[in-house]
Amino acid sequence: MTAIATTSMVNLWILDETGERVEFEQLWHDKPVLIFFMRNIGCGICRQTLLKLRDHAADFEKAGWQVAVLMMGNAELVSRFRSMYNIPFPIYIDQSLQVYDYFDIGEGSWFEVLSPQVLIRQARLLVGGMELLNGSGSMRRLGGTVAINRAGEVVYHHVANPIYRYPEWSSVLQALPKAS
Repeated sequence: MTAIATTSMVNLWILDETGERVEFEQLWHDKPVLIFFMRNIGCGICRQTLLKLRDHAADFEKAGWQVAVLMMGNAELVSRFRSMYNIPFPIYIDQSLQVYDYFDIGEGSWFEVLSPQVLIRQARLLVGGMELLNGSGSMRRLGGTVAINRAGEVVYHHVANPIYRYPEWSSVLQALPKAS
């Protein structure tokens, strides 16, 4: 996968859950990492996808992969989000969206995020008990998944477009190379 951005991954940074700056490349320093790029947290589809990832956390760990979440927002929002959903892996914040942009996880059209297919899926989640949340960031921002090995090479890249088109986590796990 070749990123369109002119910045290298070495120059990217994010914030941890306390709001402290972290160099992006630190995420795979100790172990390869699967990064889930969260859309706007108001999106029930994306929260459901994250909850499914949470349920597969032990499978990724057993395969030698750590999991991290990247989202828009701030430390207060992350803290509230973590406690609501009992997320077992680190959550980072990309306020400038530089990492989203680097991996070409950009903005979709309004139709891609509010099509009848999306609205029906969102409505089913609400009826099923998924609570409404006010999000942070752009409603049109897409979500996705990137896996980076210890050498800093992108070995898996997926942009969820339309926003409900995420792969099953078991198939992502099978697609990842053996962690070293």
